Amino acid sequence: MKRFLSPLALALWLVLPVAAEETAGPAMLVADSVYLDGKTRLVAEGRVEALSGDTRIIAQKITYDRTSGTLSIEGPIRIEEGGSITVLASSAEMDAGFQNAVLKSARVVLDQQVQLAAYQMNRVNGRYSQLYKTAVTSCRICNDGTPPLWQIRARRVIHDQVEKQLYFEGAQLRVKDVPIFYLPYLRLPDPTLKRASGFMIPSLNSSTTLGTGIRIPFFLRMGDHRDLTITPYLSTKARTLEFTYRQAYKHGDISFDGAISRDDELPGTTRAYLFGEGAFSLAHDIQLSFNIEATRDDTFLVDYGYSSKDRLESEFALNRTKRDSYSSAALIHYRSLRFGEINANIPSLIADMTHEQRFFPRVLGGELRIGTELHSHYRYSD
Repeated sequence: MKRFLSPLALALWLVLPVAAEETAGPAMLVADSVYLDGKTRLVAEGRVEALSGDTRIIAQKITYDRTSGTLSIEGPIRIEEGGSITVLASSAEMDAGFQNAVLKSARVVLDQQVQLAAYQMNRVNGRYSQLYKTAVTSCRICNDGTPPLWQIRARRVIHDQVEKQLYFEGAQLRVKDVPIFYLPYLRLPDPTLKRASGFMIPSLNSSTTLGTGIRIPFFLRMGDHRDLTITPYLSTKARTLEFTYRQAYKHGDISFDGAISRDDELPGTTRAYLFGEGAFSLAHDIQLSFNIEATRDDTFLVDYGYSSKDRLESEFALNRTKRDSYSSAALIHYRSLRFGEINANIPSLIADMTHEQRFFPRVLGGELRIGTELHSHYRYSD
């Protein structure tokens, strides 16, 4: 009965005159016991839960001061926001609308992937969270005090919940608590942001052909439906620029991968390749698809590890599938990369057309299929 009467009392005394003006919806408190401390203070104790919009607070004790319009919360405290942000703290002071707050010994978990632990966290206007003396990691934190595999220590971290960005001041990357390098400023997207422009994780590569090098990819968000990834690859024997372009349309999508390079393997020669594919849904149940595979020299793909194909296939195709029929037409070009195989001597250009129809004759029963095929091929050699 206590837990049932508590929200009724607080909805009349606490929520309606204050929080309804500051939040999108009325706040609600549920507790084991609720009592008045003087004329302006309301105290809720024992398994306290406060809810406002998509924010939920669980604590041991919440004291509301009607004069100042603030909540004093004693922990351990757990704050859940929209299912993607969880905040743990020992104590907090905040306004009745849950928009501004000061939390002590705070730990923030973003989308169950990244943890931010701070001495103090200030929440501003329901959008920004400022964390001081912060450690950030995606590794699991052990209770025995063992440091995580990697972490970023920062003097201050600002989390913008609208832009979904993390801004670091005085950032220091540590591996097993050993400082690796220092950056005065650093920006990273938070895990809830699916696509954002910026540098991606670099990688080191080593091979006998190209030597030792590093790839530094940069992702460029060009809108909600297209993006470009540019990756400079610098090694002791090569200078390469790689790229990936993707775009989605209402009825299809395309993607292209390619690279252009100068290296010591073929001095003075520009080496390059381009792979692309796409598919579209047209009118009358027609599907259009294409596939492009091209390279400037026969060994470029293998030397750089892009592909192990020994024959490249480029195709343009149309097909339509219905309940009782199937039709397709394709134009295909082959290029051999095999040693000793001359492209002019093999059928490099091929055209195919196929149609299949099925019937269900009542007299004979069963299923009857009739198919026709047309094929032609062309080679350049006479």
